[in-house]
Amino acid sequence: MKTQERILYRERTRWAPWLDLFYGATVVWAAYSVLAASGGSSIFRTTMAVAILAGGWGLRAVLGGLTVRVEETRIVMHLGSVEVLRKTVPLDGIVSLESVRYRPLREFGGWGVRGWGKKQAWTARGDRAVVIGLGEGRRLYVGSDHPERLEDAIRGALADRESRRD
Repeated sequence: MKTQERILYRERTRWAPWLDLFYGATVVWAAYSVLAASGGSSIFRTTMAVAILAGGWGLRAVLGGLTVRVEETRIVMHLGSVEVLRKTVPLDGIVSLESVRYRPLREFGGWGVRGWGKKQAWTARGDRAVVIGLGEGRRLYVGSDHPERLEDAIRGALADRESRRD
């Protein structure tokens, strides 16, 4: 059984408030539409409306926002509150770090898990990120509300790892 690593830094970037509002309104509208529809039994319509609300909340928990953890030997990113969609980057694989402003719509077509080829992004909102160079020209953009703090935490973890090797 693998032991849990010590978390050196954690950051949670939520969706933009307007997106949360839009998403919530869409789920509630869908549930209301089922309830207000004619035909079928009211028990069936109520059950379907509750299923839509629960499914919408569940999907939001799985996909909403981005959590980034800097641990002793790796960086772990996952969408939402539940670690279903996740990516792990070993500290040993990092060749460069840089805090940047970028254009998510132009460079990646939006936010979320995006990218192709040697350039990928894990973001939830905004236009700031830490770009992690992974060798062979691969670059990973990690969205952050505080990219300088995230970069400092990663640099600190790299330094700690290097000092333990000596």
